[in-house]
Amino acid sequence: MASASTRAQGTAPGWAAASAGGALQATHPTLRARLGRIAAGSALWREAVEAAGKLGRRVMVLTPDQVQASAGEGRTGAGIDSNLLAEAMPIAHDGVRVNAVVVVVNLPLIADVHARIGSLPGEHDADLDRILIHEIYGHALPYLLSGTLAGRCADPAEGERASQACAIQRENAVRAELGLGRRVDAGLQGLSLARATSRW
Repeated sequence: MASASTRAQGTAPGWAAASAGGALQATHPTLRARLGRIAAGSALWREAVEAAGKLGRRVMVLTPDQVQASAGEGRTGAGIDSNLLAEAMPIAHDGVRVNAVVVVVNLPLIADVHARIGSLPGEHDADLDRILIHEIYGHALPYLLSGTLAGRCADPAEGERASQACAIQRENAVRAELGLGRRVDAGLQGLSLARATSRW
């Protein structure tokens, strides 16, 4: 999230196939469980995912090992930076059109940080929900609903208040529906894991 966990401007690396069908695809059981939890509690989320699906567009939610495996199958791409929590990457056709976005979530890193600070399971799950909301509802779905790179919904620019940034405004709307608190900064202070380290 912010510059530490999101680079939504680039072109996606190689990706492994997720579950067939639907606008929001994931195969990892942890990701599927959290995505189901978000969908159950957020009407805004369900509406946006359904709208993207009607347009024939999709978000593929992967783990770093899935990206690496797909690159090994002959697709190009370097994968996710191991220090990032998550990344949303539009797949641009003709340099402009976007019909798919890859969201890579660094589950091992998230789990490791929570283990080091002795988090309760609920704290880990809530952080994962917040990260998924930011990357998917804040970044990926605006690209898909626009259908072009012009649909980019940005993180705060330097000197801009977090509350003014498109991606964080969208994130906070879904957070409110799920009781996940309000994000008021451009960094990671809105996550439980932020107390583990100051290097992000």
